[in-house]
Amino acid sequence: MNRPPRLASRRLLLQAAVASTTALAAPRWLRAQSAPWLIGQTAALSGPLAYPFVEMNKGIQAAFDEANERGGVDGRPLELRSLDDAGEPPRATENARQLVAADVFTFFACGGTTSVLGMLPVAMQAKVPLIAPASGADALRAHNPLVIHARASYAQEIAKIVQHLRTTGQTRCAVAYADNPFGQAALSAFDAAARHYGNADWKAFRLGDAPEDMAALIEEIARWRPNSLISFAIGANGIPFYRGLRPRVAGAAPFSISFLGTKPLLDALGDAARGIAVAQVVPHPENLALPVVKAYRQAMQKAGFAEASYSSLEGYISARLLIEGLRRAGRGASRERFIAAFHTMRPYDLGGFEFNFGPNQHDGSSFVELTYYNGERFRR
Repeated sequence: MNRPPRLASRRLLLQAAVASTTALAAPRWLRAQSAPWLIGQTAALSGPLAYPFVEMNKGIQAAFDEANERGGVDGRPLELRSLDDAGEPPRATENARQLVAADVFTFFACGGTTSVLGMLPVAMQAKVPLIAPASGADALRAHNPLVIHARASYAQEIAKIVQHLRTTGQTRCAVAYADNPFGQAALSAFDAAARHYGNADWKAFRLGDAPEDMAALIEEIARWRPNSLISFAIGANGIPFYRGLRPRVAGAAPFSISFLGTKPLLDALGDAARGIAVAQVVPHPENLALPVVKAYRQAMQKAGFAEASYSSLEGYISARLLIEGLRRAGRGASRERFIAAFHTMRPYDLGGFEFNFGPNQHDGSSFVELTYYNGERFRR
């Protein structure tokens, strides 16, 4: 008779069943400790303006890999759930709904401006925060208790340029703009900065949609004889307009904000891009004297990304800020504690790049520096 083995087998089955039941009955909060931090993003990852957001995600991946290799945050890995909206607001809205349904803890690095405008109402209704929107649009800068900005605004970039114009005496500036929300907002920001710095020499020039408008405007600007120029004209006419304008005002110093100074757009301008001064909102990605840049380059290399860029560095810095917010929020953080964690960063030095937040201060960075594009790469 082999009863002892049968009893042992029965005992083992009972123990296994109890263990299984215990695991299934584990408190939800305990199971959540090992679940990933699910971070949601909707962004223009395809289309003509995709470059900065694709690059940003490389830096984000490098930072997440770096953190996860060290055990994540409170033992929980970071996971980016990223959806492409091609910069179309309706798609951004639908993506946001999907991400809310997936129970993302926070939205992060959504961009550009049209994507943020599409997703933000959904996020606010669900009370899901948005950290580091990838846009400097001033329309998004009104204080929002659930939105944390990690980069300077376009108005701050423009103010830096206008300040430089006064310092160098290049105040006779031709400001080209398209009659759309972005162009109007940029023109308004330039006007405010010019008033602040006492520059009344500049002049605005509106670029129309018709090809003949472009040729006429180039001649009008050339006759005015500016000693500096900046264009806020985007869209189909923006690049051919600028390529036609530069040779006609060869002595005018050209300037651009970060959004219009990305590498693909500059490459499309060809020789017309040479010598443009571009406002940047993060340090030079080759400035290894800064600890944060050195850490970024090491993390990028480890993640398999050989090429450095301003956009991927912005993504890395933004991700490091997000991670610090999660760390300060503590174990089992709620969204309320997460937002409150940023208010304790007064200031927070990331290693040569400083943030400064507070309960009524959700614009954490005012960093802007001008770089020079020599036709191949950016120089400080």
